[in-house]
Amino acid sequence: MNIAQLERDLLKKTDAAAALLASTAKACQAHEEKDKDGKVVSTGRLMTDDEKTAIQALIDEGNALKARILSAKGDERMAAEIASLTAGMTAPSDKKPGATPAERRSLGQQFIESAAMAWLQKSHGIRGTAWTSPTAELMQTTVDETSGSGGQLIVTQYQPGILSLLFKRLVVADLLASGTTDSNSITYMRETTYTNAAAAVAEGAPKPESTLVFDQVADLVRKIAHWLPVTDEMLEDVSAIRSYIDARLSLGLDITEEDQLLNGSGTAPATLGLLNRTGLTTATVRSGSVTNADAIFTAMMAVFNASFVMPTGTIMNPANWQTTQLSKDGNGRYYGSGPFTGPQVPTLWGLPVVVTPSIVANTGFTGAFNSAAQVFRKGGSRVEVSNSHSDFFVRNLTAIRAERRLALCVYRPAAFSKITSLT
Repeated sequence: MNIAQLERDLLKKTDAAAALLASTAKACQAHEEKDKDGKVVSTGRLMTDDEKTAIQALIDEGNALKARILSAKGDERMAAEIASLTAGMTAPSDKKPGATPAERRSLGQQFIESAAMAWLQKSHGIRGTAWTSPTAELMQTTVDETSGSGGQLIVTQYQPGILSLLFKRLVVADLLASGTTDSNSITYMRETTYTNAAAAVAEGAPKPESTLVFDQVADLVRKIAHWLPVTDEMLEDVSAIRSYIDARLSLGLDITEEDQLLNGSGTAPATLGLLNRTGLTTATVRSGSVTNADAIFTAMMAVFNASFVMPTGTIMNPANWQTTQLSKDGNGRYYGSGPFTGPQVPTLWGLPVVVTPSIVANTGFTGAFNSAAQVFRKGGSRVEVSNSHSDFFVRNLTAIRAERRLALCVYRPAAFSKITSLT
């Protein structure tokens, strides 16, 4: 028997007990005591033991139903909590290497399978004038090309008469090491000065002293959030709400996250982005006949010389990548793949190139992304829904809010450098 049926039975039992109590009380008030001549000498009486027993029996049955409801709701709540523990994860596989990978679920798919969506469907039509759903925490998985992944970003469903805006491809976060945190800040020690005094020493002579200076750095966990209105009819369309979350809400978070990781000012509530960190290796300025590729290699060697770590990638604006991709030798032959070959994965000097409008034109950025910096995420993307906004209740509208919390830590700023004046 489900909870709804138990609640209906409890209401019936409550009504029956109340009705019996009212009828018994009325009978007690109407009771009259008369003398031998039939004259009324007193009115009213106390309830008999049998009457009390009958009423108490209904109350006991109601309490038993209430206990069953509380127990069932506890079971349901535990099931929802267990489901949320593995939200966004796939079951471990014992398949051999090379076997088909386990299915990945997009953020929208996680939402429609969450306790929040189950609550929306179950409570449809019987919600009060103002309501808020349970929280659905969605876990961001690694972006790849597998079916069900966020890979190339789920294609928006286009409706007749509406031309949706196009969005840039997101890749910057994939260059950085990832981690999780349960705190609101990440504190770490960063080396600021290293004086190497090591030298050849004569026997019995004093040894030179080297110097290490450290600085304690704290990067705060910042929040990225936005919301969108949807109709109640759209909430009933599971496929539509999944597409809405994947193609709009989660994508909006990703777009802002990429901009914050690169360009964040550090002024609350913004993250301090890579480009605005102090201590970066001195920028390389491309000039004269030097090509973009040569200037980037020069910056890579400058980073290696300053930090003793080799860069693992480069970030370029699409306009500058276009110039680089279309460059030719003296005979008019493309240095890279030409127009009649397959698409070339953006790389320079054997390292991946992230092509994104998030970095301003004519500026490049290279560095040891996966060893010198890390993104910490506090939980996954959180999605909540409510009609308690403005006049949404009377208009059959629902607000869907998505938010994400993260912190960017840069352990070795000298492992990064800008390249300016690219063409």
